[in-house]
Amino acid sequence: MEISYTRYRIYRECPWKYKILFLDGRRIPLNAKSSFGLSLHRALEAWLHQGDLTLEALHDCLRARWMSQGYADEEEEARWRSKAVRILSRFHGEESSRRTRLIAAEKEFFWTLGRHTVRGMIDRIDQRPDGGYELVDYKTGPGLPTEEQVSADPQLRFYALGAGKALGIKPSDLIMDFVAVGKRISVAYDASGEGTLGHDIAAAADSIEAGAFPADTRYCPRCDFRAECPYSASR
Repeated sequence: MEISYTRYRIYRECPWKYKILFLDGRRIPLNAKSSFGLSLHRALEAWLHQGDLTLEALHDCLRARWMSQGYADEEEEARWRSKAVRILSRFHGEESSRRTRLIAAEKEFFWTLGRHTVRGMIDRIDQRPDGGYELVDYKTGPGLPTEEQVSADPQLRFYALGAGKALGIKPSDLIMDFVAVGKRISVAYDASGEGTLGHDIAAAADSIEAGAFPADTRYCPRCDFRAECPYSASR
């Protein structure tokens, strides 16, 4: 099977939730926060791919990629849109001062893991003047993790493993770029756990193929299906 980070993460959180989403075809409705985050991601992707890196072009990309779903009314949407314009204006100033070189934006990778295929999409890969590679993941929420949390972040590590296996790029640093607050957290990449991660991805894919979908109630309090799930501990 083809397994992405999203599928891997959700299966590891709760196999039953995986079944609801990917086998039963249920979808989580957009809200203001998720719609806002997707709009910023899509605007940055489009802007980095094109040749015009002016601030005006960045704002044009936001207008073209803005998603209107998930807002309570036009007034709420206007507030979030104004916030997005302010965030991207600040981001553009920060981007202009970077010394790194953009290698790729929204870079997709595939690699073979046993009989499975691992797929991912890296927000950004930069190269430093010393030749080292930085793997960047954009975050649009307000919370800031510690450096230890960034170093252990399963999504960044999943992407770092994919960059090495599929792209031949061994990142020197992993970076979470919190565009909403204008802060980056960078840590040196330690590849020592790659073997364990690869085995765990394969084990998750094997279990999905085998149809093993037991409920894990540890994640019920933050599950979007907790009100209707027959196994929910948070109804």
